[in-house]
Amino acid sequence: MSIRIGRVLATVVAIVVGLLVLADLFVSQWPNSFGGFSQIINVTGALLVSWAAIVIAFALFLGFANVISVHWTRIRSQKPGTIYSGILLLSLVGTLIVGFYSGGPNSYGSQLVFDFVLQPLEATFFALLAIFIAAAAFRAFRIRDLETFFFVLFAVIVLLGQVPLGIYLWPELPVIKDWILNVPTLAGVRGILLGVALGTIATGLRILIGADRPYTD
Repeated sequence: MSIRIGRVLATVVAIVVGLLVLADLFVSQWPNSFGGFSQIINVTGALLVSWAAIVIAFALFLGFANVISVHWTRIRSQKPGTIYSGILLLSLVGTLIVGFYSGGPNSYGSQLVFDFVLQPLEATFFALLAIFIAAAAFRAFRIRDLETFFFVLFAVIVLLGQVPLGIYLWPELPVIKDWILNVPTLAGVRGILLGVALGTIATGLRILIGADRPYTD
């Protein structure tokens, strides 16, 4: 019985809070249409959003503590990958020390960590990602049917139109490349974004009306 009451209470709180924040969004767009009621909605919505920020901050702190606990347990039990857990914890503690003693994330020490550690690692990661994408594209370029043929054709045109050599092969390549990127590609991207937006709206509405209750799992 207590579990059911807890689920009902969580559902009611989620629906009420979601509707108030959603109402604040609409009231902020037309503040003169709701009279004095709009100020109450605005204050309530801002208060709820600030509470959400506090909850997120505590969630980040719990995630931070969980990372330390998991990797410290792995180090103590000598599981495979212990060295990586040790490097992670040392990097975490070192970054915290640099941040605290140098004056925060915008300090000179933190900027050194970003410029000489984080940025080279990100560049290496994206270089590996580019290699994986190139390998996947090579496998995808095997023509099997009509759809694959058009895919390969458009990909080759765009690739050649992007490099300076393409204009020497055929002066119209950059023009065709721009048309492909600005017309069919942009239309497809907009269609995908519209689908994502509609799916997000549908998911939000299902949570607001209590059809989906992920917060009770």
